[in-house]
Amino acid sequence: MSTLQLAIATDFAGEFPQIEKIGEILYKIAQAGFTHIHWCFEWDGDYMYSSYEMQQIREWMDQYGLRAKALHASKGSRRNTNMIDGHYRKDYTSEVEYNRKAGVELIKNRVDLAGCMGAKEIVLHLYVPHFTIWEKPETEEHFYQQVYRSFDELQPYCIQKGVRICIENLFDVPERYELDQLDRLLEKYPPQFIGFCLDTGHANMVWGRKMTDIIHRYQDRLYAVHIHDNSGSADFHQVPGEGNIIWQEVMSALARTEYELPLTLELTCNDENVDKFLKKAYEAGEELTGMYREEREKHHTGVLPGERLPELIKIE
Repeated sequence: MSTLQLAIATDFAGEFPQIEKIGEILYKIAQAGFTHIHWCFEWDGDYMYSSYEMQQIREWMDQYGLRAKALHASKGSRRNTNMIDGHYRKDYTSEVEYNRKAGVELIKNRVDLAGCMGAKEIVLHLYVPHFTIWEKPETEEHFYQQVYRSFDELQPYCIQKGVRICIENLFDVPERYELDQLDRLLEKYPPQFIGFCLDTGHANMVWGRKMTDIIHRYQDRLYAVHIHDNSGSADFHQVPGEGNIIWQEVMSALARTEYELPLTLELTCNDENVDKFLKKAYEAGEELTGMYREEREKHHTGVLPGERLPELIKIE
């Protein structure tokens, strides 16, 4: 029996309003051999999960023998993320107090869902309004003060629930703002509250092979991953091996971080045959997990796989 643990994001085939469709997707994930899910439905927008829906998800997981690696939280209502052009509902970065607190409430809702599912991390996007900051530099610190207020309110809630927030690297924010937000938050907040989620597809679009430098930069706080491939030009969410990411390098760097298996695939299915797609995804994840384990062993023992450890000198 295989001991491989592997996770996949639940929205690989899209979003579904029908619970029959959601249940079917979870069944297919389990049948394909995946042991864990990364709950990604309603990852964007202002949908609030009922406690009854949370119970239903938990029962699906138990029924199909699935566990939760993490889930994707929502930044709030859909809006222009590059600039401040008004005030939107459920926005944890908003300067309007009602909107900001509603955004905090939305994130707490996902923390509650994570707790019900048994997940230890939620992944969150932080979009810095860089167009506005470029035109009005004085708005940058004000923006972060709102972010800090929200995270200050979330910190005791998350720690009490045992759920960490992992900030994901994005591709539609300039590098300067991307690194600045991570540096700020990881310096200000403790590791049991704030971590880093590496999205390999986004990183490939922004940094290419320098992705490994980013992994090393945040290796002590890297707790979540979104694994997918592309050619560096668009966010296609392809199966690893279909783009130009050099996975041996990525796995070698990842093996030196705080990340713990299973790996999480975040893919888009472009095949009408979902079962065939999941089989292909599983095989790719299996190969990457093998790379990770091999590199992890080399890192912790300093010995290449297959080599023998030197015998200890006996002292008579």
